[in-house]
Amino acid sequence: MIGEAVLKRIIKNSIITLLNPISPVVTLVIGWLLTILVTEPKAEFPRAINYMINNPIAIMMLLLFWLIFSVIYTEQRNSITKLYETLGTKEEIIKEKERQLNHTAGVILNRSGDFARFNKLLRFNDALAGFVENNVLIESAQIYAYSIKRIKRDVIIKVCYESGYVYEDIDINNLAQTYYELDYADYTQLKDVINMWKELSTNSVTSIREKDALIEAVLKGIESLFRKYYSELCGLSNVSEVDNKHFTKYRILTLLIRLARRYSTTTIDNKNILGDDKKEIEYFLLNGKRTGILSSILLEDTFMFKYTRNSHKKDGRAYVCFPANIANQNYIIVFSIQTFDLDEYIDLEQEIDSLKSDFVNRLL
Repeated sequence: MIGEAVLKRIIKNSIITLLNPISPVVTLVIGWLLTILVTEPKAEFPRAINYMINNPIAIMMLLLFWLIFSVIYTEQRNSITKLYETLGTKEEIIKEKERQLNHTAGVILNRSGDFARFNKLLRFNDALAGFVENNVLIESAQIYAYSIKRIKRDVIIKVCYESGYVYEDIDINNLAQTYYELDYADYTQLKDVINMWKELSTNSVTSIREKDALIEAVLKGIESLFRKYYSELCGLSNVSEVDNKHFTKYRILTLLIRLARRYSTTTIDNKNILGDDKKEIEYFLLNGKRTGILSSILLEDTFMFKYTRNSHKKDGRAYVCFPANIANQNYIIVFSIQTFDLDEYIDLEQEIDSLKSDFVNRLL
C-alpha cells in the first residue's frame, strides 16, 4: 500500500514537470524547433522535418502557443506558490492559536479550581462563624480534611487544616497538618473491634448467644491490642525514644479503655495508664503531638477529649470531634467548649447532638 502511494506521487510529479513550459525537456524541444526555422530543407531529412522547414507558420504558431502558455503557467504557479505560503502561514497561526487556547483553557481550569476552593472556604468560614457566634457554649470551631492510605505494611492518616473560627479573646492552637501512622494489621484489627463495639452499642443484637459472642470477640480484640501497645510503650525509657507511631499507639490505648468500659466516647477520662514511673513519658505521649482528633477518625463517630497541657487560660476546656462527608471529601469538625459551663441540668450527650445538627444544617 505504501509503494503504491509512492508510485502515484512520482507519476504526478513527473506529469507536472513535463507540463512545465520551461522544463528541460520542453526547453530542449523549443530549441530544436527554433533550429528548424533557420535550417534549409535537405533530401536526407525526414519528410516531416522538411515539411516543417517549408511551413514555418506551424512552428511559429506552436512557439506562440508555448509563449502564451508559459506566461499563464508561470503566473498560475506564482499564485499557487503564494497560496501555499499563505496556507502555511495560516497553519502556523492556527497552531499558535491552538497552543494559546490550550494554555488559556489550562489557566481557566486552574482558576476555576481555585475559585471552587475559595468558594468552599467561604462556605466553611460562614458556617463556622455562625456556629460559634450563635451557640453560647462554643468557643471555637475548625474543619480538617483527612485521608487514609495504606503504604506497604502501614496505614498513614493525613490531616490538613481547612478553616476555623475563634471567638474573641479565646486562645486556640490550630493543627496545620499532621500524619498518624500505625501498622496495617493493627488498623484492620482495631476497625473490626470498633465495628463490633458499635453493633453492641446500638442494641441491634437481640439474641443473647449472639450478643455474648460479640462481647467476647470485642474483649479479646481489645485485650490483644492493649497488651501489645501497653508492653511496647512501657518499654520506653526516655522521651527521646518516642517516634510517630508511639503517639498513635498511646491514643489508641486511651480509646481501647473507653471501649472496654463501654463508656460513651464523649466521656472525659484522664486516668493514668502507664503508671507513675512512666509519668514523664506518658505526659509527652499525650501532649507532644495532638492526637485527640485521631480517635474520631478511627471511630468514624463523635469523640470528646480534654485539654491536658498546663495553661490557666485553657483549664476546663474540652474538644468535641465528629466526622462529616462534604462533597465526597472526608472532614473532621472540631469545636471547643468549657466544661465548667456544663452543670447537672445539662444532658451532655443531647447537647452535643444538638450542636452537631446545628453545624451540619449551616452547611446545607
